[in-house]
Amino acid sequence: MARFYFVGIKHSGKTTQARLAAALLGMEYRDADDLVLQGLSGETIREAYRREGKEAFARRELEAVSSFIGSHGSFILSLGGGASDSKALMDLMKESGKIIYLTRKEEAMLPVILRHGIPPFLDENDIEGSFHALYERRDAIYRSYADLIIDLGPYGDKEETARRTVAALKEEYDV
Repeated sequence: MARFYFVGIKHSGKTTQARLAAALLGMEYRDADDLVLQGLSGETIREAYRREGKEAFARRELEAVSSFIGSHGSFILSLGGGASDSKALMDLMKESGKIIYLTRKEEAMLPVILRHGIPPFLDENDIEGSFHALYERRDAIYRSYADLIIDLGPYGDKEETARRTVAALKEEYDV
């Protein structure tokens, strides 16, 4: 039974790469945000995070992922960028599968994130400084839990990047 959790900084390519890798490997794919959305009444993830706060949202994500794991065999699951902030979630993933950390350079990430507005986890008065601190903290956590680290680089072709990701998974885990 192969269970892969794709983690990384917000907008690092987790969802796209997980979906494409699952298709190439013939595995089930899910996004943790979609699992969380099933328990919300028409709100977006960003709205729920703002309304509930960080801790309540983290509990909601942990419950959704735990429920999914309990009813599924092999899969690839992409997690939200803040999964690193929940030790319970990180421990659950570590105990039940392989954590695949998809990295990209810090300087490439912030412009992508800001295309969708300033997220609630960044300080509006110090966007760059707060992102740098967040990136450093989350990167350290993801690296400490990761079973495999894949540097996505500045990918231009998402399908080619997915083929490289799948090749790394096959080499490391014989899937």
